[in-house]
Amino acid sequence: MSHHGNWDDEAKRAMSKVMADIFGEFPNGQLNKDDEGALACAVGHEKGVVKLLFPKSVAWIGFTPEQAIDLAQDLIKHARQCGFLDDVAIAARSKP
Repeated sequence: MSHHGNWDDEAKRAMSKVMADIFGEFPNGQLNKDDEGALACAVGHEKGVVKLLFPKSVAWIGFTPEQAIDLAQDLIKHARQCGFLDDVAIAARSKP
């Protein structure tokens, strides 16, 4: 990883609002004893760098398979907005 930092005021306000709505929820059940519940995150970009934003410091974050695919698509979208030109796509597979 090449960059890290703290929140700007606008992003902090937006993430705080989202976190207030989901605080203490376990939408997919508690994963393990260390699971603290739902956590909002956002993908953005700045000066050619794709950013993944969290409302607080975290050691780990888990995603359902669908959420993982959504995150991957958002990361690719922002990479393209930063000038990434290679042909990358996530193709849906048919269920057997």
